[in-house]
Amino acid sequence: MYHPPVEHEILMTGIGGQGIQLAARTVAEAAIADGRRVQMFASYGGMMRGGNSDAAVVVADRPVTAPPVISAAWAALIMHHEHAARVWAAVRPGGVAVVNASVVGAVGRPERNDITALDVDALDIATALGSPVAASLVLVGALVSATGLVSAESLLATPERVLPGYRAQSADTNRRALRAGLDAVSRLVAT
Repeated sequence: MYHPPVEHEILMTGIGGQGIQLAARTVAEAAIADGRRVQMFASYGGMMRGGNSDAAVVVADRPVTAPPVISAAWAALIMHHEHAARVWAAVRPGGVAVVNASVVGAVGRPERNDITALDVDALDIATALGSPVAASLVLVGALVSATGLVSAESLLATPERVLPGYRAQSADTNRRALRAGLDAVSRLVAT
């Protein structure tokens, strides 16, 4: 039986300091651990504070053919509404967006009935875990739970590999944030 090649594009957006680049690297490392091909591209705004931080990750089962700057995506991770208009518009019909509902409200949020938007209180969940900076990882867990992009086992094994040595003490907290995101979508789907 023929199985068409899989190539999924994920766009991530937020403001500097929200962990977008760590989220992208976490997804990329988990996909590599699952034996997939990956391409990752980072983009930063020109401001000292409040500037955009964007990332694109392409996960495939064959060599990646998508360009490093993608105009249409299978999924999105949206941490902040400030610079999200381009990402909202890029999600293809039938796609998925996981949204940091702790920050992103109706402001700047387009009416999209052709995608699945999952609101996750990522900042609230991460704060309850004692690490508000891990909110992006809560959304990564939610994205994986909603889409099956990578295995939960590979995802939960990434924190030690993606953190620089001086932040190694955050690995357990980051793993708890990923697990909380995985569990949050399970609860959303069950209700």
